Amino acid sequence: MAINTTSSRVARAPLDASLQIWRGYKAIRRFPLVPIIVLLVVLVIPAIFADIIAPHDPRRGDLSDRLVPPAWQDATVQLKTVVATVNRDNRLNEILVDDADRKIKILEGTIVGDEARTSTQVGDQLSILRRPGGTTKYLLGTDKSGSDVFSRIIHGARIALMVSLLAIVLSGVIGVTLGMLAGYFGGLIDAVVMRMVDVSLSISIVLVALVLAAVRGPGTENVLAVVALLLWSRFARLARGETLALKNLDFVARARVAGASNFRIIARHIAPNLVNTMIVLATLNIGFVIVLEAGLSFLGAGVPRPNPAWGLMVADGRELITESWWVAFFPGVAILLVVLSFNLL
Repeated sequence: MAINTTSSRVARAPLDASLQIWRGYKAIRRFPLVPIIVLLVVLVIPAIFADIIAPHDPRRGDLSDRLVPPAWQDATVQLKTVVATVNRDNRLNEILVDDADRKIKILEGTIVGDEARTSTQVGDQLSILRRPGGTTKYLLGTDKSGSDVFSRIIHGARIALMVSLLAIVLSGVIGVTLGMLAGYFGGLIDAVVMRMVDVSLSISIVLVALVLAAVRGPGTENVLAVVALLLWSRFARLARGETLALKNLDFVARARVAGASNFRIIARHIAPNLVNTMIVLATLNIGFVIVLEAGLSFLGAGVPRPNPAWGLMVADGRELITESWWVAFFPGVAILLVVLSFNLL
């Protein structure tokens, strides 16, 4: 009895395609898509294509457009109660309105010009139009110097990514090298490196950053030096522990019997086995470095003005938080999203 293999293959084709789609879906589900998408949208893509995405120069502003609200915000009217008095000819119930040419609404009436100087009474409520509405020219508004907040956030992503990667690479190279040497050779080298780690962990990083800023002035190199001083000890301790376990394994003993030098054993057999662990540690610390850089910039010990660092933007907006909330809010949200995404990743 003949079997039609062609028809059976055709029948299995849709099933095989469905299984491949399902396996691909299960493979994708292993990755945290939301953190990856957030990092791409908020940090990586803006950092790479900042010059293309940003609509304005982040370091230059127009004072005529200072403190413009976000595009979706309408014009605001603020009620203000006059409480100041002017002693003029012993008449304390009069108030001098300096801006006499401003159109001022008092309750339901309107007074303009010189009449405003004599008609305003102490305690009157002035309904003054303080700020126009937002415009599509500035999607997230402007700061007190008239610079576009959206453009500064975009270019701030480049600074955050550059500083964090440089700091992680610098501290990682120093820490992993010293940790491998301490774990492999032990003895005096191990004791010296571990005491250096203890000293590093006991230093106040913020205090060191403020001292560097006072001596040398704020700068990106201060941030790199402080982060390297803080983080290398974390890499060193983990690398030392991993090296202590690896140097007693059989493949290291065989390499030693085969005549391999200590440098070759460390470079060819121990260091490659530390890569995965160090990548995980580096990923966990990138968010911490971004927060540290923002904090130092907020205190004036990090990235100097007029560079569009996120910490500087929050510092510039702290005194305007009640009236111009967007100046500090949006860079703060960018820091929150990036650091949370790195921790979830």
